[in-house]
Amino acid sequence: MKKTYFVLLVLITLISCQKDSSQDELTTEKPTLIVSDEQKTTYTGGLLQFFGSIISDTWEDKNFQGVRTIKIIYKTVDQDNEPIEASGMLMIPESIEGNEPLISIQHGTLSEKSQAPTNSVLGTNEFTLSCLFSSIGSVVAISDYVGYGHSADQKHPYQHKENTAQSTYDFLLAVFEYLERENIPTNEELFLMGYSQGGQATMALHEKIEEESQLTVTHSMPAAGAYNITQFTQEILSKDEDLEFIGSYVWVIEVFNQMYTSLQRPLDFYFNEPYASQLSQLEEIDKPVNLSLISPNPQKLFKKDLIDNILNGTDKVLLDVMAQNDVFDWKPSAPITLFHGTTDDYVYPSNSESAFAHIQTQGGDIRYVPLEGMNHQQAVMPYFLEASKIIFKE
Repeated sequence: MKKTYFVLLVLITLISCQKDSSQDELTTEKPTLIVSDEQKTTYTGGLLQFFGSIISDTWEDKNFQGVRTIKIIYKTVDQDNEPIEASGMLMIPESIEGNEPLISIQHGTLSEKSQAPTNSVLGTNEFTLSCLFSSIGSVVAISDYVGYGHSADQKHPYQHKENTAQSTYDFLLAVFEYLERENIPTNEELFLMGYSQGGQATMALHEKIEEESQLTVTHSMPAAGAYNITQFTQEILSKDEDLEFIGSYVWVIEVFNQMYTSLQRPLDFYFNEPYASQLSQLEEIDKPVNLSLISPNPQKLFKKDLIDNILNGTDKVLLDVMAQNDVFDWKPSAPITLFHGTTDDYVYPSNSESAFAHIQTQGGDIRYVPLEGMNHQQAVMPYFLEASKIIFKE
């Protein structure tokens, strides 16, 4: 357990907050999505075994092989559905045999653009975990999302369901295109996973894949995501206490306010002074807002009229925008296993509880694994370890 908590310090950016390449239809029915690809660093099995042993005693005896990393620039769309080029990283074990699954890992909230997967090295964030999962027997894809990596000149549409789903889906298609071109086989299994923002992105991607019907998800394992943003918003605005994560929530509000023409309200519609003026002085809000600029208490930060109108349901325009970005109420074909720390005070467990109840009511195959006594930080590595058991059938 000490090793688990140690690696949480190494993977600090986590807490600052596809099917087989033989699917000919992916290349025959769709235009090419790859703009360019470049092999980056190759990590040795010995180095990866070292990092694996840090994560968990149970990983010390695993067979770690070398992993080569490939940066792919691909075509997708931005938040206005205009064509754009974005990037992601692909990890391939050196001795691939064709019986390995494909795993799509969606990364969590980034506090700086430099933390994007294609900018990362071993020892940081999901990039490290992606290399480790690949090293023990899988092909791993991890998208930067729009606004990071190759598209860092764009604003990141934080927590925006549609663009998150589209950009990660397009990256998966580009990955299949690469695997087919390079004659790299997989075993036709496709697993989806991600923590925090990555959990919400995983759920959105899963829904998108099943809507498009080109790929088949084997199992989806989202964790600690804001799946029910509508309810989460109401819970936040009901609190009269300091909230550590409020800077991330302000980011969500600002993104939605900018993106949706039905909103586009002045900041002083949402925020009390002096916070509205201090936020308006920022050149751009493209990461969690520093708490020195705002009050961490929602009752002090937000206008009382806004709070009242959200809680009593009269601000139907804003509530409709929130609902458009919810990912908790649909019926998946593939199984879902949700994970969430029971004492998470960053993304409340009610998000997973709500998703579990609604998807189960819809008739979906869903399971909920509460990580007992763990907060948002403590649950990171136990989640990835438990998810690995599902993927590698342990």
